Amino acid sequence: MRDSTPPPASEIRSTALRTYWHATQEPLPNLLFLFPLVVAYELGALLLRPIDGPDRLVAYSLVRTLFGWIGVTGFWLPGIALILTLLIWHLASGKPWRVRAWVLPTMALESVVLTLPMFVINRLTLAAGAGLSAGDPGVGARGQVILALGAGVFEELVFRLALLSLLLWALQRGARLRPPTAVIASVIIAALLFSACHLQPIGRETFALAPLWLRFIAGCYLSVVFFGRGLGICTGCHVAYNLMVLR
Repeated sequence: MRDSTPPPASEIRSTALRTYWHATQEPLPNLLFLFPLVVAYELGALLLRPIDGPDRLVAYSLVRTLFGWIGVTGFWLPGIALILTLLIWHLASGKPWRVRAWVLPTMALESVVLTLPMFVINRLTLAAGAGLSAGDPGVGARGQVILALGAGVFEELVFRLALLSLLLWALQRGARLRPPTAVIASVIIAALLFSACHLQPIGRETFALAPLWLRFIAGCYLSVVFFGRGLGICTGCHVAYNLMVLR
């Protein structure tokens, strides 16, 4: 006779946590989580095109330049590249087309919670005049929101998903580094490039040590979030932080 006693609450919580943890590492939940952010940015960026708003984003411009080298051009390409990457990843994984309804809201909540260390980093560097804001007064309040959204989405695409993955592969396969060493080295290199690419001529900022150092630390933190929690939550954290520090 089968026991009909319900499992204890602790077991239910443990099962839900494992389900959520694995879901956030899979491509479909990340695709569904990021798709509205990409669409919101791409539609909003249409409003900024007359004042060259999207080209103010370092990562966005890098993606368009990369496609330009192979003769492919188009305003929507960076967003399409991200969506197709996750879609192909999901198709290759063979996972079912199903996501539990509570997973995406929980990812959003976790993204907001994970901004707290970034505020601590920002606070610790304010004394040096290095506090960062995602705002750009040249595009107005609505434009600042759109650029903050795009910066979070496409910087994670370029500097975390693409660059970190490439560096980790090269350091493990090419340099024959052990996994822990390769991960640490890839985090440091990616964070340095993330910080440096905001400077002229690639970015729009002039050299200043304090903001450069702050972006390096933030880049290291976001890399840790990417490795530990996946692209969706890492991007959500970056976007949430950008929107919270607008001024």
